[in-house]
Amino acid sequence: MPSRAHDRSHFFKYASYETALKVLRSKSFLWSSPNKFNDPFDSQIGFVLDSNQNEFAKAYAASIERVIFSDIGPTVRPESPLGKEILHLRSIRGRLHGEKLRLMLHQWGINAAANLDGSMDQRNVAIQEVLCDSRVLCVSELHDNVVMWSHYAEEHRGVVFKLRCIDEIDNKLLAARKVSYSDAFPPFPSDDEYTKHLTGEQPIDFAPLSWELAFTKHTDWSYEKEWRVQKHVQDLQEPRGDGFTIYPENPRVFEAVYLGCRMEDQKVTEIVETVRQNLPATKILRGKKSTTAFKLSFAEIN
Repeated sequence: MPSRAHDRSHFFKYASYETALKVLRSKSFLWSSPNKFNDPFDSQIGFVLDSNQNEFAKAYAASIERVIFSDIGPTVRPESPLGKEILHLRSIRGRLHGEKLRLMLHQWGINAAANLDGSMDQRNVAIQEVLCDSRVLCVSELHDNVVMWSHYAEEHRGVVFKLRCIDEIDNKLLAARKVSYSDAFPPFPSDDEYTKHLTGEQPIDFAPLSWELAFTKHTDWSYEKEWRVQKHVQDLQEPRGDGFTIYPENPRVFEAVYLGCRMEDQKVTEIVETVRQNLPATKILRGKKSTTAFKLSFAEIN
């Protein structure tokens, strides 16, 4: 059972009429790779450096010097080129000339800074490959957003599913995380933080930090109030496939189905019959436009 990552009791999922029928009959949802999303930036962004080469060189040199002369044993990786150099300099630190050492370390910093942009590009590409090699279920806090009904529920001719978050069953929604919205790509750790990582003083766990990129979207999307469950294909023990995977849901998850205000009567009848046949405990509500405001209201079909 997934560990609960939030305190919400339910989420909402928008769908077209045809997709809704498939979901109701199979009690399953289609999870997609971010490569299939309509937003080309989704999970395909990277960290941005907020530094200049000279400042990074200074921080780099200062971190190495601090580790060389620290009374506490270093936590550097001895198998790395930098780790080997630091361990060697620590072993002869009593014979090192201060000014000469600082000039040498500063040059090391200049060299590292010159390669920083290229290494950052490589890191971002690698992160994007990992994030896109995953499957995502996108849900919302809202069931009555007029724009989302237009975009994701077939111009108000589709449906919205109300989905429960149930602790005692294998409920994937318990692991949902809220999407954050920003006008800019996330900044990379500061010069001081990153150089301390390189020297081993304060290692950065880049896995969870990189995973945050999957939950960051541009502010233009903030009206969606989106949450998502995102799993790497390896964690799901799934082949990469074509970017789509269908995963079943426990019938208890389906609390209600909201029908769009433009859905034709014949299709309403078919949805109702399909719900009654496959998910008899699920409520059905039909949408209606307000005559006094830009709002939708829903009344239960008995």
